[in-house]
Amino acid sequence: MKTKLGIIGYGNWVKDSYLPAIKYDGRVDVVAISAKSEATITAIKNQFGNSVKVYSNYKDLLNLDNIDAVMIAVPDAIHGEVIMEAILSGIPFFYEPPIGHTRTLITEVLEKLLKAPQITHANLELGLIPVISKAAELIKKNQIGNIQSVSISLRSNWGAEPNQDINVINRLSLWYVHVLNIILDAFPKRVLLLDGNGVSGRRQSQSSCILDYDGIWGKLKVNVDSLDELIIKIEAIGSEGEILIDILTGELTTRLKNDEITNFFPAKQPYADWPGMRESISHFFDAIENFTPSFSNAGLVAELQAIGLATEVSKDTGTWAKVKNEIEL
Repeated sequence: MKTKLGIIGYGNWVKDSYLPAIKYDGRVDVVAISAKSEATITAIKNQFGNSVKVYSNYKDLLNLDNIDAVMIAVPDAIHGEVIMEAILSGIPFFYEPPIGHTRTLITEVLEKLLKAPQITHANLELGLIPVISKAAELIKKNQIGNIQSVSISLRSNWGAEPNQDINVINRLSLWYVHVLNIILDAFPKRVLLLDGNGVSGRRQSQSSCILDYDGIWGKLKVNVDSLDELIIKIEAIGSEGEILIDILTGELTTRLKNDEITNFFPAKQPYADWPGMRESISHFFDAIENFTPSFSNAGLVAELQAIGLATEVSKDTGTWAKVKNEIEL
């Protein structure tokens, strides 16, 4: 019997990513969707007919007795509100970071998330791309010698978001620092935000952060106001060579002094709009089916969020900030 799924939100991310990934997986039936505008509600009814119940208030969907799981895709400004309501429902749910759009709300949501009785799954899809685990394997085997640094760079034309309470590194750290942690099989002890070009509020359009992995340096460099549409690349430097990764294609190049090898380890093809989405959504369904914690459970989110909040301290002090083992709630 298929899992009965409700979806909160019906923007392009749901249509281009969630629905294709759900179709590829094949274990779930969408039985309910909530959306705000009348035009969107009409579009849902035209697409699904009577097979899906449609609600203008997401709380009505969460109160249904006949759904087994929920996926949430709503604007940042209501992430925290919807996540907390989903926790109260007791229904397993899949959600998009960030968990809050303010520093205060992040800690409030995290406290509730850590106590949630149901399966919760943050969409940390980049950590599931095979090229990332392959790079971690090569580094662990000292393929490029003693590792010295790993950097990840994001360039996009997404545009800056003014008047925000969290900086851009904090906004994106759950995905991109998670990738650094996997590659290094480590957790940073302190962070240094190099700030960057800003807009009104705390958000920047360009920024960088240095992460200290006990003497191995990690770096996250972000430019969301780039002329490039989208580029995400990783460079790992070792004493004997380097590893270069293109996250979007899965290309991995290992360069040694007298040798260069390029292979491809992409996410499942075809992508559901974004690499790793099929893997992430299937992991969520696996967790529900097997009654096991998700790989991106609240504990992992808490660890990653501690890094993001440390960048806020670094921004305020202009110096290194220690990453706390536990967020003070």
